[in-house]
Amino acid sequence: MAFLDELGKVISDKSKEAANKVKDITGVIQLKSKLSSEKEKVNKAYISLGKAYYDRHEASLEDEYADEFKTIQAGIIKIAVLEDEIAELEGTRVCAECGAKVEKDALYCSKCGAPMEDKTAGAEEEDSKGPEVEFTVHGEADESIFAEEDSENEE
Repeated sequence: MAFLDELGKVISDKSKEAANKVKDITGVIQLKSKLSSEKEKVNKAYISLGKAYYDRHEASLEDEYADEFKTIQAGIIKIAVLEDEIAELEGTRVCAECGAKVEKDALYCSKCGAPMEDKTAGAEEEDSKGPEVEFTVHGEADESIFAEEDSENEE
């Protein structure tokens, strides 16, 4: 009888563990969906801003395009927060040198070998500077004009 009780306990524990994994995966999927939505908003704001500037290149940026700038700034902040949440759920962090995803406790990046900075020191520095995002312009075939450093690491 003790064997069946022990087996039941093991099955119950494994079921709870699996349920937690599914919950984490679902959370990551939902966050990635929100992240994609925010990136799309930022892309649309960039396109709108660029077209408007092109059409009226002599206009004042601060007054005429304030809404687009606010949308872009808010989107960049939301993107940084969502990426941090995803990394936390996945148990990873991003290498500052190459943008690769690295295990949370790793001392060095597994892709480029760069030393991983202390998480608390990096968080203090990040707070003082704000989120750092790199923008690049893609070719004509790709309408998106927003790309992050680590776009090759997604999925």
